[in-house]
Amino acid sequence: MNLRSFLTLFVLIISASTACAQDAKKTADDFAAKWVAAYDAGDAAALAGMFTQDGVFNAPSGAVVKGREAIEKALAGRMKAGWTRETVTTNDAGAAGNAVWAAGDYALFGSGEVAGKQTGGRFGWVVVRDGDVWRIVMLTANVSPPK
Repeated sequence: MNLRSFLTLFVLIISASTACAQDAKKTADDFAAKWVAAYDAGDAAALAGMFTQDGVFNAPSGAVVKGREAIEKALAGRMKAGWTRETVTTNDAGAAGNAVWAAGDYALFGSGEVAGKQTGGRFGWVVVRDGDVWRIVMLTANVSPPK
């Protein structure tokens, strides 16, 4: 292989890798928008449906919640406690085989008894293709310490 062929191959690999990263970021941003829409609508069932059947939610409380039914119950409880609006910002994303991972920041905003309060932290999730939709295999979130 001569130098010119090598450089052409190198540029093609870098271009493909950049395109994959951009696709992963778009997938992550689109998924985050669907998550926020369902969360802000108070639809814990729709959120749980965004997980695989055996999906895992490592909640900010430290609880490990497994399966759609348990995840729906946990998220419905959070909403019932007054945490009724959420924002999600994807800071980084990438592809790994048929999965896309993303990491970023989230914030929860209170209503009712927790009106005017805010909490949040960092999250990371891995989504996989399930037919025509992406579903969460694992979501891990923490709570940022008070400033």
